[in-house]
Amino acid sequence: MTKRLPYRRNSAGFWIDSKTGRFAKKSDYLPYLEREQKSKAAKSEASKAYWKDVKQIQQLFNLNTQDARRKLYNTPKYIQKRGKTPKRFKDFWREAKAGNMNKKDRADYLKRLEEDDFELTTY
Repeated sequence: MTKRLPYRRNSAGFWIDSKTGRFAKKSDYLPYLEREQKSKAAKSEASKAYWKDVKQIQQLFNLNTQDARRKLYNTPKYIQKRGKTPKRFKDFWREAKAGNMNKKDRADYLKRLEEDDFELTTY
């Protein structure tokens, strides 16, 4: 579990001490406020970049929002953001044919790729 923060916001939005429930002084909660604002700014920037990419995909392929988001999910940039390495289906089949793999061998090879954090995609 994560360590509980000593100061948090109550339902009215005021900063309080987590242990006592009393109102906190500004000097006490200021570092936590700054950290919260930095994380919100980073999330905001990431969200703006994501929706900009969705808009570009929409215009490029003339798709609706749902289909554009689905297509964007499978792009190498966003696969890498998920912590996986993109691998093309084309390359997978080329290797499978070169190795003369049967159906069971292909399934084992695919399982090994997934264990090694590869994700098959078309791009």
